[in-house]
Amino acid sequence: MKLTGLSEGLPKPLPKNLLLILAVLAAAIIAFVVYKVFFEHKPEAPVSQALSLPVVRVQKAILFREDQIPGEIQAYQDVLIYPKVPGFIKWIGVDRGSIVHEGEPMVTMYAPEYLARKDEAQAIVSQARAQLAEGESKLAAARARWREANAQLLGDDSTYQRVKAASLVPGVVATNEVIVLGQQVDQDRQAVSTWESNVKAAEHLVVALRDNLKADTKSLDNFSDFASYLQITAPFDGYITERNMHVGSFVGPLGTGAYPAICRIQQLDLLRIVAPVPERDTNGVVIGAPVDFSVSTFPDQRFTGTVARLGNYLDKATRTMPVELNYNNPPDKPDRRILPGMFCKVYWPTRRTEPTLFIPQTAVESTPLDTFVCRLGKDNKVERVSVTKGQIMGSMIEVFGNIHEGDLVLETSTEEIEPGTEVQPIMVEKDIEEEKRKEEHPKRKLHGGLPARS
Repeated sequence: MKLTGLSEGLPKPLPKNLLLILAVLAAAIIAFVVYKVFFEHKPEAPVSQALSLPVVRVQKAILFREDQIPGEIQAYQDVLIYPKVPGFIKWIGVDRGSIVHEGEPMVTMYAPEYLARKDEAQAIVSQARAQLAEGESKLAAARARWREANAQLLGDDSTYQRVKAASLVPGVVATNEVIVLGQQVDQDRQAVSTWESNVKAAEHLVVALRDNLKADTKSLDNFSDFASYLQITAPFDGYITERNMHVGSFVGPLGTGAYPAICRIQQLDLLRIVAPVPERDTNGVVIGAPVDFSVSTFPDQRFTGTVARLGNYLDKATRTMPVELNYNNPPDKPDRRILPGMFCKVYWPTRRTEPTLFIPQTAVESTPLDTFVCRLGKDNKVERVSVTKGQIMGSMIEVFGNIHEGDLVLETSTEEIEPGTEVQPIMVEKDIEEEKRKEEHPKRKLHGGLPARS
C-alpha cells in the first residue's frame, strides 16, 4: 500500500544554492558585529601632553682638532749650479747621487777668450804705467826749468836793481845799460810764468795718467779673479741630485743664453715641509710647535716636524697661508727615504686659545632662513635660539649666540618641533673630553699639541 497522501503533506527540502547564500549572509553579519564591538567602539587611550625627547647639556671646552691637509716636501737648500763666465767644462768631479761638502771642487772650466782679454788688460796696464812714467818725467823736467828760470830771474833782477841805483849818480852807469838790464828782467819773468804754466799742465797730465792707471789696474784685478771663476766649488754640504753637462760642454751664466745648469745640489739632512693652512686655522699657528705628517712610502708611520716659518700672507685663490715645518733628516736615520719632491699628509692640530661652547652636531638645525637650536626654557618648553656654527670636533660642534654653558638643548633639533612645545627631557650624557681624545694622535697627549698663544 502506497502512502501517497502522507508524502504530499510534508515540506520540500531547500535547494543547496540557497543554503550557501544564507551561510555567506550569516558570516557577513557576524563580521559586522565583531567590527562594531571591538574596533569602532573601542575607547581611545589618553594622549600625553608632553613629548619625551633626549636632551644634552651645552658644554664648554677648548677646541682641539686634527685636520689632514696636503703638504710638499722640499730640500732646505736647493741650488742650480751655473758658471759665472761662459766657457768649456775641462773637468767635472760629481754625478747624480754624489755627496759633496762645502768648498769641495766640483767643476773646472777653461775659457780661452777670457784669458786673451786678461792678457789685453795686462798690456793696457803696462802701457798706462809707461805713459805715467813719461808724464812724471816731463813734470820733473818742467819743474827743473821753472826753478832755473826763477834763479835766473832773481840774479838778473838783483843786478838790475844795483845798476839802476848806481845810475842815479851822473856819469857812473850808462842809461842804455840800465834799459838793457830791465828788458832782461822782463824776459826772465815771462820765462818763469811760462814754465809755471808748463808745470801745472804736466801735473794735470800726471793726475789723469794716474787715474787711467788706477782704472786699468782695477779692470785687471777683475780679471785676476777670473781664475776663481773657473773653479766651481760646493756652496754647502749636500747631495748632487741632477747633472746636465759633461766634459767639453759649453756653459754660460744664468740669463745669458739657453744654457742649462751644470748640476743641482740639495741639502737633504734638513727638509722643509710646506703646508697650506686654511684661513680659519691661521690663528693657532705657533712657531716651534710639533706637527705630524706622513708619506706614502711609509703609510703606517708618522713623522714629526717643527713649525719654523710663516708665510704671513693669504693666497687669494685658496685662502690659505703657507707654513713651513723643519724636519731633521740625518743620513743615519732608517727613514732617510723621505726625499724632496714627495707629497705628504700634514696632520694639522687646530685649537683655540680660549674655551668655547659645544653641542652635538645634530642639535643644530639649518634652514634657508635661520640656524638654530631647540633649548628648553621655563617649564621645559621649547624655545628656538639662533646660533652661528664654529669648528667641528668629533661629533660636537662649536656654537656662538645667546646660549650658555649648562643649558639644555634637544639632541636633535628640527623645524617640526614648534616653539612652546612642552618636552619631557631624557638626559643624554656627552663626554666632551672623549671627543677631544678622539682627535689626538694616540702617541701624543693633549698638552703635546699646539701651545696656546700668550
